[in-house]
Amino acid sequence: MQAKFSVYRKEPGAHSKPGRSTYTVELADDATVMDALLKIRDEQDPTLGFRGSCLHGYCGDCTVRVNGKAAFSCTARVAPLAAKGGEIAVEPIRNMPVVKDLISDWDAFLWEKIDSTKPWMEPKDADGAAEPQIDDKLMARVRQAMSCNYCGLCDEGCTVLPVDFKFVGPAALTKASRFLFDPRDQATAERLRILERPKGMWDCVHCFEASEHCPREIAPTERIVEMRDEAFKRGITNEKVARHHLSFAASVKRSGWLDEGRLAIESEGLTNVSGLMKLLPTAAKAIARGKAPIPYLHPKRPGADRIARIIEKAEAKEK
Repeated sequence: MQAKFSVYRKEPGAHSKPGRSTYTVELADDATVMDALLKIRDEQDPTLGFRGSCLHGYCGDCTVRVNGKAAFSCTARVAPLAAKGGEIAVEPIRNMPVVKDLISDWDAFLWEKIDSTKPWMEPKDADGAAEPQIDDKLMARVRQAMSCNYCGLCDEGCTVLPVDFKFVGPAALTKASRFLFDPRDQATAERLRILERPKGMWDCVHCFEASEHCPREIAPTERIVEMRDEAFKRGITNEKVARHHLSFAASVKRSGWLDEGRLAIESEGLTNVSGLMKLLPTAAKAIARGKAPIPYLHPKRPGADRIARIIEKAEAKEK
């Protein structure tokens, strides 16, 4: 089988310009993209840079984009790609700084962010006693997060990282959930305070792209939502987005619809003077146009009491 590849190329350095190199390769019928890259490097271009480790689709080290779709190069078969005709495009995955060619900066993309989440367990002090047996149901969620192999595909699909690369990302948050929900750990509150900082769990826009991209069905977006719920239960809601959530729910529960003035003030924080001052120009424009809502003087909608009862039922069920 003969296949033609168009491979992304870039020399190290911030100012080097990316390009492409084209290669035609003879391959076995069951060859993978990794087989092609190895053959190109060994027989045509020894300068081609790429990564690979387990060669069994487990470690995620060889993750690239093939014809615009993220894949493990060691398991992506060439035959169905070649059958479509044309060149097979191989590129680095999105949202990751490129070091050289198909080699990306995994430290900045993933490992430094994981390290920032306190990714180790703080076991509870058993005073020398044997560790008690843990209910298997309590560990099911933990084992699900533990099955992550850090392939980076959830971060590759994230819609926040292209806008803000400092966002910790779904992969690091999934790692954090592994310890956060481990019944043997005693640092849950501390972890949540770390995760609720700016660029943490509240910066996720719950678009569910991370879950869609996960090859192991770990559901990173759902893990992030669970962490937020745990923060609410423990009253760890200092971040602006958390305050926004609480104010929104309280407003609808009280009046049956959104009190926009109250939402703006409480999202900034009643004690955040500088944040509240930033609202003044917008408030002035709204007043000039006769569109300024009066906070906390919000009339109730018809049926507001029924809406309040629905919310109260949901709150009781959650408790």
